[in-house]
Amino acid sequence: MNDKTLGKSYEKNKSLIENAVQAQKNEDMKIRPFRMAGKQAAYVFIDGMVDLTRVQLFVMDPCMDVKELPPDEELSDFITGQVLRLASVEVTTSLDNVLMRICQGDGALIVDGMEGAVIGEVKGYSRRSIGQPVNETVIMGPHEGFCETMRDNVVLIRRLMRTPKLISEAVTVGDQTPMRVSLMYLNGVAPRETVDEIRRRIQGCRVDYVSSIGMLGQLLEDNPYALVPQTLITERPDRAVSFLLEGQVVILMENAPLALVMPVGLLHHYHAPDDTSMRWQYGTFLRLLRMAGMLIALFLPAVYVALTVFHPEGMSLSLLTSVLESQSKVPLSLFPSMLLMLLAFSLINEAGARVPGAMGASLSIVGGIILGQAVVVADLFSPLLIVVVAISGLGIYAVPSYPLTLALRIAQLMLVVLAGLAGYAGIVMGTFLLLTRLCSLTSLHFPYFSPLAPGRPANPDAIIRMPVWRQRLRGYTANAFRMNRAVGPMRAWDKEDKQ
Repeated sequence: MNDKTLGKSYEKNKSLIENAVQAQKNEDMKIRPFRMAGKQAAYVFIDGMVDLTRVQLFVMDPCMDVKELPPDEELSDFITGQVLRLASVEVTTSLDNVLMRICQGDGALIVDGMEGAVIGEVKGYSRRSIGQPVNETVIMGPHEGFCETMRDNVVLIRRLMRTPKLISEAVTVGDQTPMRVSLMYLNGVAPRETVDEIRRRIQGCRVDYVSSIGMLGQLLEDNPYALVPQTLITERPDRAVSFLLEGQVVILMENAPLALVMPVGLLHHYHAPDDTSMRWQYGTFLRLLRMAGMLIALFLPAVYVALTVFHPEGMSLSLLTSVLESQSKVPLSLFPSMLLMLLAFSLINEAGARVPGAMGASLSIVGGIILGQAVVVADLFSPLLIVVVAISGLGIYAVPSYPLTLALRIAQLMLVVLAGLAGYAGIVMGTFLLLTRLCSLTSLHFPYFSPLAPGRPANPDAIIRMPVWRQRLRGYTANAFRMNRAVGPMRAWDKEDKQ
């Protein structure tokens, strides 16, 4: 027996656990010794992480009421089967497993003569209740959002998808401080290669600690140097279910009120949570509006700079006269003025996001109005430039995905720089490089620009929404044999899954 294995000796097991948890220094690490039918025993737990009432009623009282114990070989089966009144118990001889479960809020029972320890689930720490999503608000749709407890998040998804084909697979990530992760997928719909690849990447993460679901997504994505996000994060259980139905994998993590979705493409970031709750005409209109907002945000500032600096012949005489008159009063040329205003707009947006409470929204609105009015009155920037920056900002706000809005801001600045250096030629070159990069990216080896490039069979719900009765196909990320939603459950691939 090595130092990482618990044996039958009570004193040795207790000494191993005491040294591992540093009970002399950790005042909240409790080792409660008692006698069980004349034998020495102890219960190890962290004060504040467990429900003391459950410990007293379902562990301590039953153990201390035992009058006679069976032989040592049958002791663990007797304790788990007849003594402990807990729904979830586990016998283990691994010291690492015991320490991990204690740190997660469970308790460990050691008894003299019993090999290993009995782990019982007695969690009782404070946690936030299920509330409304903060960022992904909807007009039509459910108003439940994920919380920081992974088990509650799994239950939220299972409540919406009540099928035995929904798999919740447990994995851990982190070497020094392991964090529990749950891989959720629809068996038979999610490709096995996708699930195996995500599991392999999680198990291959060589980090001490994963602090957030966003950090986990950075460790799992295909290309960490790409500008656009290759994973999608959602705080809505109903949206997570929609991804599961499309053959994607949803990743939940303890202490994370969000779900990570893989694989995803660019169009997944373009969809809003309540698109499916609206009639197809309304959803199509809003999606086209979002697409227009994305294109305006990306190209309007660059086109304005290119027109004014390099191609004034492209404007009408009245517009050109107005632009030149307003520009003649300001000290800076148009190109640096545009860069400064875009940076100022981003700074106001970031300050409004970091200021707590309702003060943040007030700061963004009032700061934008005051700044815009002040720079126009002081003749620092032209009024038309302020209008262009404001319209492009509205286009960015129309994008549902916050990580994609940050990518748009960076791409917007890059295109403005190219437009200021080379005019339309710079915009065309930048757009070509951007599209080439997007088409070359993958998410878990799935093309990022699919189903557009390369073209793939997919549900008619990509850029525009078709009526629900026409949406008979799943997403391009689904199992090729289960693309058709109308196929019955008893097919050859289902029998293969069962085997």
